Amino acid sequence: MKQEKLESILDTAKKMFARYGLRKTSMDEIAHMARVAKATIYNYFGSKDKVYMEVLRQEASEIVEKISSSVAKESLPTDKLVAFARAKFRYMRKAMNLLNLDREGVEKLLPTAKDIRNKLFDQEVNIISSILKEGVQKGTFHINDILLAAKAIAHALRGFELNWLIQESEERIDHYLDELMNLLFYGLMSKERKIEV
Repeated sequence: MKQEKLESILDTAKKMFARYGLRKTSMDEIAHMARVAKATIYNYFGSKDKVYMEVLRQEASEIVEKISSSVAKESLPTDKLVAFARAKFRYMRKAMNLLNLDREGVEKLLPTAKDIRNKLFDQEVNIISSILKEGVQKGTFHINDILLAAKAIAHALRGFELNWLIQESEERIDHYLDELMNLLFYGLMSKERKIEV
């Protein structure tokens, strides 16, 4: 019974925080919608901020798990990198609380929120690094500094998150990702004009 209550609280809180934000969501509303006593929430978490942090942790964990699963289904490094980018945007779109961090300025109020976001970024960089390393080993990619390249790709994708996920359809995002991957794999210059690095 305890696990069911905990899941109900977190599921309810996730939806309410996503819809109304941290500031406008009250513990009374979460308790009412989750059909538990407010004291129960305080017993489990201690504060509304801690409920919010747990929601963020769950969203980040789900994203990493689903991205990793999508990447694992592919065999070629190029396909793995494309799967990473598509999965990141597909599942990030569902993680509204993580997406709303920047817009709400929550990271300034709760430094732990920024830590969760940064940990997610580091996990994404690790996944990209492993893909790039495999690609270099197989001769698919030519990269001088794998970690730097992984961070650059992760930063580029993160830079697009808010605009693409809030303003664009899934079809448009897929089109943008196709163009981005094309640029990443083939560069800007034609074959005849390539400069050796």
